[in-house]
Amino acid sequence: MDIFNLLKSILNFYQRQWKFILIFLLSGAILGFVYDVVKTPYYETSATVTSGLSYFEGIIDPNELDYPIIDQKIAINMVNALAEIVEKNEYEILAKKLNIDLEVAQSIKFIEAEQLYELDLENRRQKLSQFLITARITDNASIRIFSDALLSFFNRNGYSNKNYKLFQEQSPKFLNYIDDEIVDLKAYRNSMLVKSEVELSSISIANDKSEVLQNQIIQLYEKRQAIERNIELLKPLSYVSNFPVYKKPKDRTWFRIGVLSVVFFLMGIVIAMFRDVYVILRK
Repeated sequence: MDIFNLLKSILNFYQRQWKFILIFLLSGAILGFVYDVVKTPYYETSATVTSGLSYFEGIIDPNELDYPIIDQKIAINMVNALAEIVEKNEYEILAKKLNIDLEVAQSIKFIEAEQLYELDLENRRQKLSQFLITARITDNASIRIFSDALLSFFNRNGYSNKNYKLFQEQSPKFLNYIDDEIVDLKAYRNSMLVKSEVELSSISIANDKSEVLQNQIIQLYEKRQAIERNIELLKPLSYVSNFPVYKKPKDRTWFRIGVLSVVFFLMGIVIAMFRDVYVILRK
């Protein structure tokens, strides 16, 4: 019975105040449409990227992980540091850091970098060796400029540049050392086969984690291939997929109309309640 009375009271309230609430709802919709018209449109674009900075620094050894990755935290922090500059509208600083024109910098309204994940067989989130950069830019002609400027920013950065150069200098030396080891192991193995005393392929060796492996020569070849692959692929920043240059700006019309309509609708209900109470008290 109480519920019935409550529903009856609510229905009576809306019958008395529906025109007032409708005015607020329409006002919100109109305001949302006007805001969308006067608001500068933007192009939202995303790129999947990867960075070898953590690998160059030796912070994380992928071989020590159950799911080998190259950690992207340093690169993500560098991009999000630019995002803070954008949020504070410090476009002169942004233009200087990215080495772009002020006009291009002013067209960048939003930057965000976030780690990418995948689900393993146990439905747990595991980090990937890539991360996602999302940007909102008011001029689509600036998207490609921003993309190139971001690469240049990582390559020109003093800290990342030193680590990358050191990686490029040390890796070939390490490859030469591996080649020498392979030659020595082959010679030793051949001498053992001639003496028919022992086959080297049956001798166990240990890696950095003291895990026993079977064939030193194959192991060194695999290590050599991994280093060659890293030399070729790992850079301070590389695009897995670049920023697409869209021709149409992101449509936010219905979203803005919807949000402001809901806000004004709720405001209308609250004000109508006070208005209804005031009328009742006056009687």
